[in-house]
Amino acid sequence: PFKTIVLDLLQQGHLDEEAFLQELNETERTAIGTPELWSAKDHMAHRMFWHQNLIGKVTAILQHQEISPSEESDEQINAMVFEEHKFHPWSALHAESERIYAELITLTEHLSEEDLTDSNRFAALTGGRPLYTAFLGSCYEHDQEHLVQYYLDRHDLPRAIQIRERYANRVIQAEVPAWVKGWFLYNLACFYAQQNQ
Repeated sequence: PFKTIVLDLLQQGHLDEEAFLQELNETERTAIGTPELWSAKDHMAHRMFWHQNLIGKVTAILQHQEISPSEESDEQINAMVFEEHKFHPWSALHAESERIYAELITLTEHLSEEDLTDSNRFAALTGGRPLYTAFLGSCYEHDQEHLVQYYLDRHDLPRAIQIRERYANRVIQAEVPAWVKGWFLYNLACFYAQQNQ
């Protein structure tokens, strides 16, 4: 069942994030980033925003409400989220991140298998792909990419590769359609190319 797969990947991704946060020292946790070099807090605030965005849109569709396209580009939204949260204390951001993660898991648990595999009902959100792809892309893969980016920005390529390979392998080993495995493999290949690997 896709629900089991999605929940498992979301939970594994959350464990990865928690392990990442545990490894940070106090200076790294409280660091204030720049638009060019995000801090751990910036990455957390960004993931939080996009999780909340997905939750809101899925909930709206489930309640038969229209979701209107954003007037701002993703880049503009990301810049606004960065500015809004950059001075927030670590503890407050982490608590909010945990609350939103719990909300995401609750939403996923309440979705039916039919909801997750439906391509039409959620087309405004998924572009005609099944809903589960929004969770795999916007939550699981996107979150992992931010962990990778954190290490790339700090010139730790081996660690970035390890994370990238691990999260792609989880999807490749899951019982998902071949095209989903291909999507993760393709993105892994692109990553290798960008890093001259």
